Amino acid sequence: MAFEVTVEHKQSLQEDGIVKLPGLIDDVLLDELNRCFGWSVAHPGPIAAGSPEGDNVFFVDNANPEARPMYRNLVSNSPFGRIAAELWGSEYVGYYAEEVFWKTGRSMATFWHQDTVYSQWGGEHWGNFWIPLVEMNAEYAIRVVRGSHQGIMYDGTTFNPKDPTDPLWGDAGDFPRLPDISADIEKDPTSWDVAGFDVEPGDVVVLHPHCLHTGGGADENLPERKNLVLRFFGDKSFFSDHLPKTKDRGLYDHEPIPATSGGYLQDGDPYRPEGTLQANAV
Repeated sequence: MAFEVTVEHKQSLQEDGIVKLPGLIDDVLLDELNRCFGWSVAHPGPIAAGSPEGDNVFFVDNANPEARPMYRNLVSNSPFGRIAAELWGSEYVGYYAEEVFWKTGRSMATFWHQDTVYSQWGGEHWGNFWIPLVEMNAEYAIRVVRGSHQGIMYDGTTFNPKDPTDPLWGDAGDFPRLPDISADIEKDPTSWDVAGFDVEPGDVVVLHPHCLHTGGGADENLPERKNLVLRFFGDKSFFSDHLPKTKDRGLYDHEPIPATSGGYLQDGDPYRPEGTLQANAV
């Protein structure tokens, strides 16, 4: 039986910026996701962070060009495009790229951040399909500040272990400094309205990438934490020229994006990069 997207699912994503879709993935697709995950760990891309070797692994890979055909094939044979279309009420759903997270032993949590301050994404129809490949409770899974997808865009973090709010753009940008949400919550658990879910393989959590969000680490209670993220965009997505005009971006350098209609995407253009896979089945 096909997974049914309910009114409650749509409302949760629209209002909270996050929704859990329990049991969306069947065993066949789950096996394929695990196969793709294993390939990605064995073949790191050009902007992979950390090493997949050793006892205490903190490995993240993002949009590996060599992995793109594999994930495009997976997406085209999955229900993810249809689900995104139904969640958003969108006629168009495009597939963006994958992100891979693997943590073992004793590995730190991922700092609170928003994906949109690293990327030229704007609009309502962006979705991270966060897919757990092991069982984990909400503290180890993905958590967001409820409703933050509709709020302030903070500066990014450099993921400096000594300072989780170390500004990515600083004076080059026009973003307020990221709050130290973890420190605030430690002092007062009610200081931020945080939403998260216990999850198991087969579930999918969908969140808007503008949400302030964090991912857990690995320790004696969860010695292996692994998940995939697949990103999608829809009718109400556009290219946003909000990133600072600086030549010293390092990892976060962004080249002009060729558009399907020719030329390059400009501020406010519908997000339709050349070579995009249209993933919806409606």
